[in-house]
Order: sequence, then C-alpha cells, then structure tokens
Amino acid sequence: MPAQESDEPLFPLPLTPLETFFVLDEKESCPIVSFIELQFSTPLQLPVLQNALDEAVKDHPLLACKLVREGERFFWHFDPDLAPQVLTNDDLPLTTGPADNPRTQPFDLFRESGCRFWYVPEETGSRLYVQLHHACGDGVGMRQVLVGTLTRYARATGDPECGKTSRKSSRSAPNPERLRDRNDFSELLSKPPKRSLTTWDRIRNAYYFHFQRPAVLSKPQGFGSASTQKEIESQAIGQPLRHVLFSKEESASIEKACSNASIRVNDLAIAMLFQTFEQWEQTHGGGKAIRYRVMMPVDLRSRRDLNLPATNRLSFAFLGRRKDQCQDIEQLVSSVADEVVAIKETRVHMDFLDGLAAAVQHPRFMRWVIDKSRHMTTSVLTYTGDLSRGMKKFFPESDGQLKIGDAYLRNVFGSPPGREGTNVAVGVCINWGQICISASWNRQAWDAATTDQFLQTYASNWRAWLKRQEIN
Repeated sequence: MPAQESDEPLFPLPLTPLETFFVLDEKESCPIVSFIELQFSTPLQLPVLQNALDEAVKDHPLLACKLVREGERFFWHFDPDLAPQVLTNDDLPLTTGPADNPRTQPFDLFRESGCRFWYVPEETGSRLYVQLHHACGDGVGMRQVLVGTLTRYARATGDPECGKTSRKSSRSAPNPERLRDRNDFSELLSKPPKRSLTTWDRIRNAYYFHFQRPAVLSKPQGFGSASTQKEIESQAIGQPLRHVLFSKEESASIEKACSNASIRVNDLAIAMLFQTFEQWEQTHGGGKAIRYRVMMPVDLRSRRDLNLPATNRLSFAFLGRRKDQCQDIEQLVSSVADEVVAIKETRVHMDFLDGLAAAVQHPRFMRWVIDKSRHMTTSVLTYTGDLSRGMKKFFPESDGQLKIGDAYLRNVFGSPPGREGTNVAVGVCINWGQICISASWNRQAWDAATTDQFLQTYASNWRAWLKRQEIN
C-alpha cells in the first residue's frame, strides 16, 4: 500500500533492487544512460528555461541526489546544489570522441546527480537534450519532469493559464513522500494474474534466460572504413541518437493495418526487429546466429501513481526467437502479439524484480551474476506510444506542433541505452500522427553509420509488411 506521511526524513533513501542493478551493471565503456531529444522550430529563452527547470525539479528530488555507499548498500542523498543545469556545448560538450561515433558523457553518481539538460541553438530552431542515468528514473518519470518544466516555461512566456484547466494536472501533482513506496507493488499483486505460471514454467524461463544466450549483432563488413564514415556526412553528426521517420501518410496506414490485423504497433515493432536481426546476421555474420532476444520494459504504474515523482517503476520482459522462427513474417507477427498478451496476463515480468530482490541480499553473488550476464539481450525496444496524446492536455496544437508559450515543439525522440552485448537499443514513438524510430548504440562495437544502416533495414521491413497488408 502507498506509504503514509512519515516524521522520518525522506533522505538518505535506500536504493531499490532495480536501482542497485543499474548501478552495478554499468561499465565505463557503456554508461547506462538514455537520451530524450526535443526539437523546436523556434529558439528558447535560456534563463526562463532554467528557472522553469529549477521549479520542476523541486517536485522530483531524485534528480538532485548523489549516491553514498555504506558497506554493501547504496543510498540516495539529496543535495539541492546538484539540481540539473541547462548546459550548452560551451559548458560541457554534448558528446565526445569522433563525430562518426560520438560518445555520451558519463556520470559519476557519487559526485553528481544523474540528470543533465543541454540546449543546442540551430539556424532553424533549437534542440533540448535530456540525459538520464537509468538508476535515477525511467522515461515515464522524465516525461513528468518535461511536462512540468515546459508548463512553467509556457506560463512565463505568454500562456499564464497553461495546464491549469487540465484535470490530470491537479490529480498528478508529485508528492516526494511517495518515493518511499516506489518499490511497493502490493496493490498490483493484490489481484491474481489472469493466467498463472507453474513452477515448471519458471524453471524453463530461468534456463532459457541464463543458458540459452542470444546472439550479439555483428559489425558490418568494412566497419570503421572511410566509406562507412562518408555515409553520414550529409546527416547530423556528433549527436547521441539516430532517427528514421515515417511520413504521416505511412504512419496512418501502418496504424490502420495494425488495427485491421488485431495487433498493436508495439507487436509489429518487436516482430520487425526479429526479422531485421536475422537479415543483418545473414549479411554481416555469415548466418551463424542461432537465437535472438528482445528486452521489453513493462511500466508498473497505476492510476494511484499519478503523483509519484520521477523514478523507476518498471520491470522487463524478454521475448526470444530462433533464426528459423524469423522467416514466416505473418506467423512471426502473430506469435509476438500472442506472447505480449501472455506476458501481461501471467505477469512474468515480475519474476525479474523478484530475482533482483533476492540477489540484492547477497551483494557479491549479485555482482557475479551481473558480470556473467553481459549478453542479456540482442536489443531493447521501448514503445512510448502517442506522446502528443498526453501533452495536448497541457499545450495547444498548431500546424502539427505544440505551442509552448513563445516556442513551438516539433518532435520528441527517445531511446533506451545500449549495453555491452546489446549493440542497438530502439525507441518507437508517435508524434502528432508520425511514427518515429530512434536508436542508441554500443559505441565499443558499432558507430553512427552502422546504426543508420540498421535503422534503414528495420524501416524497410515495416514498409514491406505494410505493402503485403495492403495487397491482401
């Protein structure tokens, strides 16, 4: 049940098992950080934006915390001086290293908070980047921060009533005390799952997870050569994410085709990943890969969590396919859709959290298991759905953009972090009727041109599926 108001100070706040996992899982070469990219068709007033962020972060104290270790345990310590600042490239470069393989700035969570903002002015507008360490929060929590920041910005730049008419805004004012029960899922578990897992199911799942390792996507032939670097000269370089966008007409057709096929866009996105894996390995890996795996985040929030500040309240489910199961595309799409339903009905994703809760009691064993599980998944896919649906309640739409005070928001992109053994991580969202696919990558194994190549193949598979649906 939700925590009651307490006379005890909120901080120092013990890390949850999931937060501990993100801290221990990180390697310097592969920071566990995600990016959100907001594209504006107008400039922003930087001092006003900073003031808006300062006020918003007061509602989300984990974004102004650092880690302190006491024995084998970690704690969040709040320090208002650690609240994120809106940086420019003059303050701290957004990325480092070569432009064809830009590397993200790491965090030292023992000295600084795990959240940064960058403002990047451009000739035709501006970009706002958010870099978030996964131990501090997930994408759903960061959306709260962004809505709060942009609402305050709008009120200060010409729209004083922004958000005040939204019923949701009055119900979802963040309450920092709720952070005490961010790992309490008793309400969720109070009702039995629609389908129960047997002991044998769990043994089989554990064997699959630990002993049937998925393939790591290969480097393409000619990786790092001048020819591959030349491919991205005409595109934006030095940026932490890569993107591919469908037209609004294509996007509407894809959504309609999914509805006609009784599947969700998320189901299609996962199935097309499996198809792309096998095509990629046939081309670049000699067809040696045997099985593939996709990790899918599962949001565990309920309506009672509307006032939960930015944090992690999610688990992960894993979907796997052998190479021979990636050939029949219609069967692949159908089986993925059925499995996603089964995941939700059985709550198999809770087993991941249960495993972490048990492992965190034995810190040395937990470190050993994490170190031996570097090849956990071939890729990660996060489907955020229609971002505009939730934001329209706060900001009016004008010509396919959101009007935020004196600014116009054109697009929002995001991607989960890559990882050692997970060479590409994909985020899919729908912005004002347009399906957008973004990707981050493992900088030790791939570069920006390789990621572009993968995304183009992935998008081509979406289009080929759509064409077959239209013919049928």
